[in-house]
Amino acid sequence: MPSSRDQNSKTDRNTLAESTRPEEGAANPRLIVVSGMMLGLQIELGDAPVVIGRGSESALALPHPSVSRQHCRIWRDGTSYLIEDLGSTNRTYLNGKAVVRAELRDGDQISVGNNAIKFFVGASLEAKYHDELIDLAIYDSLTGFYNRRHFRALLDEEVEKARTAEPLSLLMMDLDDFKQINDSFGHLVGDQVLSAVAQIMRAHAPADSPMGRLGGEEFAMVLRGKTLEQAAAQAEFLRAAIAARPIGTREQSLAVTISIGVAQLTAGIASGTELIDRADERLYRAKQGGRNCVCSSG
Repeated sequence: MPSSRDQNSKTDRNTLAESTRPEEGAANPRLIVVSGMMLGLQIELGDAPVVIGRGSESALALPHPSVSRQHCRIWRDGTSYLIEDLGSTNRTYLNGKAVVRAELRDGDQISVGNNAIKFFVGASLEAKYHDELIDLAIYDSLTGFYNRRHFRALLDEEVEKARTAEPLSLLMMDLDDFKQINDSFGHLVGDQVLSAVAQIMRAHAPADSPMGRLGGEEFAMVLRGKTLEQAAAQAEFLRAAIAARPIGTREQSLAVTISIGVAQLTAGIASGTELIDRADERLYRAKQGGRNCVCSSG
């Protein structure tokens, strides 16, 4: 079963709904994806067998063509954990060698297609080291949101899943007149504003909505299962929450507003990049329309 912990003493991070971290000091066996699209995804191992595969029904789903639908499985046998290949096309590798069935040991690396997964018995120094490397690779240190590279990869995956499932919408958000804040009060105050706005976004967003910092003052949010109209309502809720709460800094209290562009995935949008472009066009319209507003059409 998944577990979680705070990933930064200064800010709670918005992680993948499936991504988990063990409680500080816990010693439960777990798997950590250390390379591939799902970098940072973790799952705690218990008594239930864990199937790894491309299929969404897999306990550890790795949606990539190099991974078979049901690639391999890991299960508990007494005090040990075993891994077994399930007849995968590209085979399962343990520490660089193809295996059919083998016992896992602390620190073993499992290769499933183009993904590398580490098996850890507990909170070892190596496990903590990988946690820190993953943090640096996928998170923005100031806001705790996903960084641009990881968010873009995650969005591409969300787009592929949503084509045959539920609606998917995207918010592109940009702080209004942020350069003026930096120029007038300095970058330290600017960082305080960005951090505070990120906290408001996190507090007023659905719990399963991945968020990313795509640039200096530009943010994005994925809304799973939301139509364009529902996403626009969520955007307006966020815009009003930020406008209604002055940001307290060490210097003074500052009124901050945000402009938001909204787009929904449709048949005419081929990728996450195109969905971003559509939402970004509407963000531009929101800016042109006077700022501190939401645009979901045009």
